[in-house]
Order: sequence, then C-alpha cells, then structure tokens
Amino acid sequence: MEEECIPEKVRNVSIYGFEHVREHVLKISSSNVRISKGVRRKYAFIYMAKIDGIYSYLRRVYLNNLEKLSKLPMEEFYLEVIKIAGIDNYVERVNKLRRRLRIIDKLSDQYRVKVKYSSDVKEAKALFREYVGRVLSVIRRSDEELSKVREAVIVLSKMPCFEDLPTIVVAGMPQTGKSTLVGRISSAKPKVSQFPFTTKDVILGHIVVGEVKLQIVDTPGILDRPFNELNTIEQKAYVAIKYLADLVFFLIDALETYYSLQSQLKLLSNIINEFGINKVVVLINKIDSVSPEKIKYVKELIFRNVGELPLYSVSALHGIGLQEVINDILKRVNTS
Repeated sequence: MEEECIPEKVRNVSIYGFEHVREHVLKISSSNVRISKGVRRKYAFIYMAKIDGIYSYLRRVYLNNLEKLSKLPMEEFYLEVIKIAGIDNYVERVNKLRRRLRIIDKLSDQYRVKVKYSSDVKEAKALFREYVGRVLSVIRRSDEELSKVREAVIVLSKMPCFEDLPTIVVAGMPQTGKSTLVGRISSAKPKVSQFPFTTKDVILGHIVVGEVKLQIVDTPGILDRPFNELNTIEQKAYVAIKYLADLVFFLIDALETYYSLQSQLKLLSNIINEFGINKVVVLINKIDSVSPEKIKYVKELIFRNVGELPLYSVSALHGIGLQEVINDILKRVNTS
C-alpha cells in the first residue's frame, strides 16, 4: 500500500478556532453524567467525568492533530506555497502551539486529582469551573496562531500529490496555451478559458508511454516582471519551477494573442537567468494560426535574445507537433 502524501495526510486534520471549541467545551460541561449504583461521592465522580470528557475532546481536536502535523516531513515546495499564502514559519508555529497546548495535559491531571479529593459538591463545582476557565484561556490566547495553522492546513489539503518521478513544469505568460497543452498530452483536465489568469493553482497530470511515467505540472501565467513584484498566483509558478521541475516547457504564443513577443522573451530570459538554460525547452505554440514566415521570425528572435536551446513548433489546440516533443522528452528520460 502506497504511503499517503502530505496533502492527503492533512485532509482529515481540523484545527478549530476558539469559539467553536468553547461551544463544545461548555456543552460537555452542562451535559448529564450517568452514575452507576453504589458510586460513593457522586459529585466528585460527575465532575471528574466532565474533566475527562473535555480533556478527551481537546486532545482529539488539538493535541493529536498538532502532534500529527509536527511529524510530517515538510518538503520545501509545500513550505514555500504556505509562505506565499501569508503564513511564515509554519513548522515553528506548529511546534510552538504543540508545546503551549501541552499544558492542557497538566491542567487536566491536576484538576482531576483536586476534584477527586474535594470535600464537598461546592468545592468540586468551583474546581471544575476553574479548570474550564483555565483551559479555555490557554486556547483563547493561542487563537491567532491556531488560525494561521488552520489556513496552512487548508492550503496544503488543496495541493496535488507529487510523486518521485521525472517532472515537467509548463510555464509562460497568461493565454499562451499552457492548460490546453497539459490537457492534450496528460491525464490532467485543467480549466481552459479565453481570459488570462484562469489557472490560479498548480495542476498535476501524468504522461504514461509504455512503462515510462512522467509528471506534468500546469502553472499560472507569469508576467514579465521581477519576482518580488509578482502576485501570489504568479509566485506559485516560480516555486513549482524551482522545486519540482526537471524540465521546463516554456510556451511562446506566436500569435501574440495578449502579450508581445518582446514581453514573452523577457520572461523567458528571467526564467533562464533564475533557473539555468539546461532545463528549458521552448514550445512555439499556435502555429496553426500564423504563417511559416512568422514562425521562422520567432525562432530567430529567440536565438538572438537567449541563445540556442531546444525549440519545437506546436499547436496545443490541434495536437500538431506534440508527439515529436513527447518522443524527444522520453529519450532524455531514458538516457538520464
């Protein structure tokens, strides 16, 4: 049985906020407790049972989940995606919360003993109320940190499960045909639209030819500007290239539907400067809609701007030239 990936592991983890937990704790506090015949000092038994119920609930919703999260071997790609979402120091936050909320263990043990040896129902009730107040106070003071960890878990749960396979990341400016390409050659079915920035997350697909299996990742479109000026959607594409890509398919829209060749080549130069030319393959797309002379011009322009690198002329929409691309990539994989 294959081991679950990190997104799968966190999908059953729920980190609740203070108000949600407070409501449940108070419900347990006011619930009735069944008492067997012959139990002595029933008042102590009742409040000890309520402490046990609250502790069991808090351990289930917080301590167990935080312990689970702390043991996940977080890969750099996932940490960067969380950071893009506005959550810094995720691992430190989880471990800090886990240590802080451990006091619930101590408080539950302490107050259970106090209630057990309380002198009368009045004292037992007062001790129980004190216990509830103290554990809720701990959670209330942690609510902001819990909220951040909850956001991180939601982000992680929505990510694909990446395998240890050769990985192609498809990159380029918006509306160059990235999602159409990925949908054409892989198992992924990304949403395709005539509007820019339709793809807002990384989308995973697979290419299987014989016994060879590849991962292919569709990414959001990137504009030709420095990394520190990119929005959070664009940054996901850069992070995918940085941490996932063995090879980058950079799509050029020869038709210049939304963006000029100059803008597209500026982005290509940025990616080559950032990640190296050896992992970049350029696919000149939409050749079904431009003349052979335009395609020749695009190739010359690419060479003048970034130098020599693998070039393919394709139509992602109609599947033209894609088999040649896949065959060449499979040769690379089999010889690497």
